[in-house]
Amino acid sequence: MRIAKKEIEFESELLKDNPLGDPYRRKVVVLEPEKSEGAPILFFLSGFGGSSLSLLNYDPLGEGFDLKAERLMKEGKIKGSVMVFPDMFTHVGGNQYLDSTAVGNYESFLIKELMPFFKEKYASERVALLGISSGGYGAITLAMKHKEINAAVDHSGDAYFEYSYLCDIPAAYREILKYGSAKRWLDQYWKKANKRMPQDMPALNIVGMAAFYSPKGKEIQLPFDLDTGGLDEKVWKKWLEKDPVKMVDKYWSNLRKLKFLMIDVGKKDEHNLNFGNRILHKKLLQHKVDHIFEEFEGGHSGISYRYDTSIPLVEKALLREGA
Repeated sequence: MRIAKKEIEFESELLKDNPLGDPYRRKVVVLEPEKSEGAPILFFLSGFGGSSLSLLNYDPLGEGFDLKAERLMKEGKIKGSVMVFPDMFTHVGGNQYLDSTAVGNYESFLIKELMPFFKEKYASERVALLGISSGGYGAITLAMKHKEINAAVDHSGDAYFEYSYLCDIPAAYREILKYGSAKRWLDQYWKKANKRMPQDMPALNIVGMAAFYSPKGKEIQLPFDLDTGGLDEKVWKKWLEKDPVKMVDKYWSNLRKLKFLMIDVGKKDEHNLNFGNRILHKKLLQHKVDHIFEEFEGGHSGISYRYDTSIPLVEKALLREGA
């Protein structure tokens, strides 16, 4: 069975006049099976530093998602879901899928604009969010907060910020201090020819997270003091409030209503997310939230093959009678 690849330009009212001047007309690619009406709708959220559109690129050592979807159908592992890949990249280096006064209303864009549009287009109420890294974080935290989401797949998502972010702060502080503020550092970063220099990655990560976790108006409020590098406990508290490990204590009842929840992570995750997700898994068990948890051999990068496991499972759950 062939899958149609369609591209649309979605004009968002909620992203107009965003503080960073990022595009409010967003490219969205859709993989559409022949029988699309009433089919599950799977939204794919990218990791930080990327766009969901990258999943569709030619990969000589892997496969683009159009080939993956056709292969899974040919192998009889899926019947055919609508797969949606929205470009949500921002000037701070990615997206955490939250509304931010310093970045824009990306949570609302996804939940209040994109999701209703595709639910109406395909006459379907079966909706799932899937993502890797920041995309996994977005999938599970949005599922916590929004009851219209039926299923979530969190591959190596950010969790237990004490382990995953604190270790980046000294290196980030060293680079940002040279320019005196997050904004000035970010401005010079975008002037560089090579935007993947190792010494810039911790700073980009911390600045990007701060833009979503601790905005102060249009400013990016860093979680440390620029004079000393010491942790700013007041700002850090704002970050912790957005940690899934902390959020689950507030939103566990919403997660219980999901048709499907999956969390997995590499045993050798370079950002210590194997520990964070293990802690999250234990909390979910304590709150009696039904879910699948797996630790696989591997690290944080190059794990899109895990979708071969999660897509059939989430589609099956959403196609069950009454789902």
